[in-house]
Amino acid sequence: MRFSEEEERFLKPGCDRLVALAGLLASRSVPYQVAKAGGDRHVIARIGRGRPRLALIAHYDRFESSPGVLDNSCACLQLVRLAASLGAADEPGAARPFAIVFTDAEEAPSAGAAKSQGAYGLALALKSSPGLAPPAFVLDVTGRGDRLVYSTSAESLLERRGLAASSAAQGRRALVDAAIAAASRASLKWPEPIALPWSDDLGLTLGGIPALAISLLPDEELAALSHGIRPRTWDYLHTASDGPELAEEGAFGLMAAFLAELAAG
Repeated sequence: MRFSEEEERFLKPGCDRLVALAGLLASRSVPYQVAKAGGDRHVIARIGRGRPRLALIAHYDRFESSPGVLDNSCACLQLVRLAASLGAADEPGAARPFAIVFTDAEEAPSAGAAKSQGAYGLALALKSSPGLAPPAFVLDVTGRGDRLVYSTSAESLLERRGLAASSAAQGRRALVDAAIAAASRASLKWPEPIALPWSDDLGLTLGGIPALAISLLPDEELAALSHGIRPRTWDYLHTASDGPELAEEGAFGLMAAFLAELAAG
């Protein structure tokens, strides 16, 4: 996978991820703002005019001591590229309005309570602002593989809490339908439902915002998972092995096609 110099700076260990991300957006003329929720700083870019109908989300923080390329730099770079392709089209009706959000502190639950996750505080802040809490697609580990998958983890959580008929559950089902439709329009295989490890869909769901986590897996790993074999891709996460050599051009091409259809609605 080939990255630009700016993208490589974002990937480097020890870089200020917020500054590097802001630089990527600014150099591509994508307007953004930094929203603070507690001690966390989230980056929000609004595409098109009017109230956002959905949000595309990826966390920009990474696990301490890991390069974090799959988790979750690739998804961030894929959204930057999408924003760059659409952000300049500011004519009314040129792009259906949606938000791209880069979240902070997604990794927090690994060290403590789930509600310490940055997406939870962000969800509460957005819910307090009418019209600013659209349903969200959460991208995580989308830099390797050729099969789209979506998470059933939030669905299970809502069912356990007796919230299967809640607005969050209904909104999530609508997101599943939208993901399947986008994949079909992009001539991709339909996303497969699996119990993915939690991402920002955890904090958003707990905060009352419908959220669907989207990821990629190599086809052979997805097939093995159906037989109870853990995907090798997941073994790279939170380790020193999660480096640039894992990123695949094919995965970026697949996600570009899928995200373009999600954005078009």
